[in-house]
Amino acid sequence: MTEYELKFFNKEGFTRKKCPKCGKHFWTQAEREDCGEPPCSEYSFIGDPPTKKKYGLNEMREIYLSFFEKHNHERISRYPVVARWRDDIFYSIASISCFQPWVLNGTVEPPANPLVMSQTALRFNDIDNVGKTGRHFTFFEMMAHHAFNTPKNEIYFKDETVELCHNLLLELGIAGEDVTYIEDEWAGGGNSGPCFETIVDGVELATLVFMMYEDTPSGKKQMSMQVVDTGYGLERFAWVSQGTSNAYEAVMPDVLNRLKKELNLDEDHRILGEYSKIAGMMNVESNADLKQLRERVAQRIGIPVSRLSSVTKPFEDLYAVGDHTKALTFMFNDGVVPSNVKEGYFARLLVRRTLRSLNNLGLDIPLKQILDWHISDLKKHYSELGKNRDDILKLAHVEEERYDETVKRGKRIVKRFTQEKKSNKVENLTTQDLIYFYDSHGLVPELVEEYTDLGVDIPDDFFIQVAAKHTIPDRVEAEDDIILPSGLEPTELAFYGDERRRKFKAKIVKLSDNYVILDKTFFYPEGGGQETDQGMIGGKQVTEVLKKGNIVLHRMTNVGGLEENTLVECEINWERRIQLMKHHTATHIINGAAKRVLGNHIWQAGAHKSEDLSRLDITHYASLSDAEIKKIESLANKTIKENRPIEKNFMNRNVAEEKYGFTIYQGGAVPGKDVRIVNIKNWDVEACGGTHFDYTGELDCVKIIRAKRIQDGVIRLEYKAGAALERHRMCVEKIACEVKLEHLSEEELNKLASVFSVSIEKLPKTLKRFQKEWQQNLKIITDLEDKLKIKGKYSSKYDEIPQADTQSSCEALFSDWKSQQKDLSKLKKKLMLKSEKELKTKIKSDYLSVDGVKIIRHLSHDLEVKNLNQLANSLLQENMLIILGNTSGMSANVIVASDSKYSAVEIANEICARLGGGASGNKRLAVGGGSSKKIKDLIKGYKP
Repeated sequence: MTEYELKFFNKEGFTRKKCPKCGKHFWTQAEREDCGEPPCSEYSFIGDPPTKKKYGLNEMREIYLSFFEKHNHERISRYPVVARWRDDIFYSIASISCFQPWVLNGTVEPPANPLVMSQTALRFNDIDNVGKTGRHFTFFEMMAHHAFNTPKNEIYFKDETVELCHNLLLELGIAGEDVTYIEDEWAGGGNSGPCFETIVDGVELATLVFMMYEDTPSGKKQMSMQVVDTGYGLERFAWVSQGTSNAYEAVMPDVLNRLKKELNLDEDHRILGEYSKIAGMMNVESNADLKQLRERVAQRIGIPVSRLSSVTKPFEDLYAVGDHTKALTFMFNDGVVPSNVKEGYFARLLVRRTLRSLNNLGLDIPLKQILDWHISDLKKHYSELGKNRDDILKLAHVEEERYDETVKRGKRIVKRFTQEKKSNKVENLTTQDLIYFYDSHGLVPELVEEYTDLGVDIPDDFFIQVAAKHTIPDRVEAEDDIILPSGLEPTELAFYGDERRRKFKAKIVKLSDNYVILDKTFFYPEGGGQETDQGMIGGKQVTEVLKKGNIVLHRMTNVGGLEENTLVECEINWERRIQLMKHHTATHIINGAAKRVLGNHIWQAGAHKSEDLSRLDITHYASLSDAEIKKIESLANKTIKENRPIEKNFMNRNVAEEKYGFTIYQGGAVPGKDVRIVNIKNWDVEACGGTHFDYTGELDCVKIIRAKRIQDGVIRLEYKAGAALERHRMCVEKIACEVKLEHLSEEELNKLASVFSVSIEKLPKTLKRFQKEWQQNLKIITDLEDKLKIKGKYSSKYDEIPQADTQSSCEALFSDWKSQQKDLSKLKKKLMLKSEKELKTKIKSDYLSVDGVKIIRHLSHDLEVKNLNQLANSLLQENMLIILGNTSGMSANVIVASDSKYSAVEIANEICARLGGGASGNKRLAVGGGSSKKIKDLIKGYKP
């Protein structure tokens, strides 16, 4: 028997055949010759569904789940679309991704065995085909039943899997003769095995995979756990049962009908149906494929391609809108905030494609309105969508506003880019140029094409290309040059049993370089964003503690006098430990407060807890207002005063996920069979390995020092507690005294600092700098006015320097300073024009002539070297030498331009050497500098 010959096939009268068209082997009960899968056979269910009735998504899902429940499978809930339990993918791409790697590698028991589920999933590898082929989606539900077989617990495998699938199809009213099982091979993630593609009337309704092998360099190796990994496409089942012209019409009829009401579409289902049939026969990947598809459909129906396109193109946009907005509904619900990085990148990608499609259709419907329609349709089965409705719609609204701003800026950005390309004699934009515009400025290719007069060729797979660049998370591997001795027993992590132990005795099991390895330790090794403990071992200083695998290493200043296999006295730096505990506990409290103030979309994007400062990065779509910061801080301190208990327990991963949900993975993926759960009663629950207090009241108080936007979609909160907060308060008092503003509170000082976009610690130096520059700028403005003979025209408005002792006076100082910059720019421009006029006069009459070369010498003051450089270059004529000097205080610049026998760089070096400086450039143009003391005589008296 081959891997594909089953008792079930023999019992039910199936015959194994080889398809004459594609060469694949398949099993069938019918007298058919081909395998039944496109392109060997066409869709035959459109207009003629094979099921006994039509099923909507909800009914089909329930029939599937109930069927397997009746056959002893335990129903489990969907996992989030964001795969927060993994660090190698952003989104759940299939039901099996929910159980990788921990279940498949034997670390964790499956949540049920066997189990059945309908998993919401996202894929972006075919995003450009969505709406065009009739069958591609970015969002879909993979119904699945799984069995995890081990030598000690065999559930079922091939025969039972195929029999269950076949009986489900029969129960739906599909005739056995209409089903074919095509033999194939599946591989992925280092595993492989045989599989059957289940085909009905031309559509692959299910894939039945039998993971049996581990793929190694030496070949296939039998897996100890053999897994039944099935995938039944919910959308395809609904489509086949309804026989609609395409899958989109079957899957989201209510949303599509609402959109259609706003449009005057030529809804010819004969054309759309034929389009889907032929698209199913083709692998549509390029523009050429799409063109061929349209030509074949037009030829079959007997209409011009132009007529076909006029019917299909609006529907392509319509279906893309329906699919993308449904995907966004689940993404926003599960905590994704649109951004330019990580999982947020794909949300923004879908938003921008959706808005572009709506624009193509001429539909003026807010994005949030369409998402609200989806929520209304889906909340009966997915109640969480209704609960999070406000958050979902807010995210949609904010992101649409941002896109509108992007479009407004886009024209100017593209115009500038176009001019640069033209100056380099470029006639066409490349695909990389289009990717640059999208990734850096958020401009879709169609907008770029609209705003430029350069040639633009938009690749049909453009969004597949950009999505591919962002599909796999960056996995930063820490540099690790520590080589552990072999044969070491795991270090006992005693700090989890007693977080309050300051001193202890332990046995030195190994000395390695400057590291000590103990049999047990109460020192906390760096991890989870919490810095390492420090202290003493055997009277020697411990500077760092780290964990490698299951071994804890203590880095020492030196290990002299320490011996292996001896007991040593160990002592933790308790002030540091307590401070780190305060900051780590504060992180959990503030995370809970931020979620309550800002919304359920808040997720931890990073954290660091040091002795002096703690920070928490959260996902959020906008900078925080002062009121929001104050509310988060107030809520956090209220929780501290309530003295809530903090429970810390190791739990089985499945039990923790079932009890608390996937929000426990705030800090990212956590390895292992068991996870340590830190539960602040009715406030915050996270999987966390750090050290914490037993009650929130032990924290006393926490203060948010600052909040800032560190990247698109991520806000950083910085805060202090305990001794760090006391030190901070003393520092603030010192700062207030230093700037003579003792009467101001810290909040008021922060507002002053925010005027200049600096931290409060930098306020004294910043105020001094701005006041000094205010005075310097005024002097330069006055000097320039004198040179231009316009005394008082600009300087008169700066009669008195603002005192900078209130927020309004700081704003006045900053406003004056900005105004001075503008005035300086205007005055320098006027002076430049004056110099240009003087130079032009000298070119005509006031010049020195040497051997037929016209030599222009000119001295200016306080002008930009860049502008003088451009001026000299623009006025240069044949057989001319221009020598310009420019002073600014004690410094001077020399610019030489030559279109003669004299070398510009040689002359510039000669003059600058006398000024105590040097120059660089070439024969035509050179720039140099030095002291301004002798420049007047050197410039005006220079002769080659």
